Amino acid sequence: MSNDEIRQAEKRGYSKGYLAGRRLKKRKDEQESRRRERQAFLDRAFLSILPAAMNAQGWTFGDTPISSTQDRVKLARRWAEEALKQRPFV
Repeated sequence: MSNDEIRQAEKRGYSKGYLAGRRLKKRKDEQESRRRERQAFLDRAFLSILPAAMNAQGWTFGDTPISSTQDRVKLARRWAEEALKQRPFV
């Protein structure tokens, strides 16, 4: 192999590595964007549902009645998580 052929092979290798790194970064950026979007939806849903959970009467977790603030916040969180699961993805 001549020096010119070696340099060309090195350039190809660098180019492939560079492109692979760009694809990986793009994929990670897209995943982070989806994660932030899901978290933002969950936050909005939780804050929207919290007043209803605070006023819920007669609800239970299994056989345990929901009466404390902590239980009511837990109920709102569960509702928000369920809303996220049911959310259509476009």
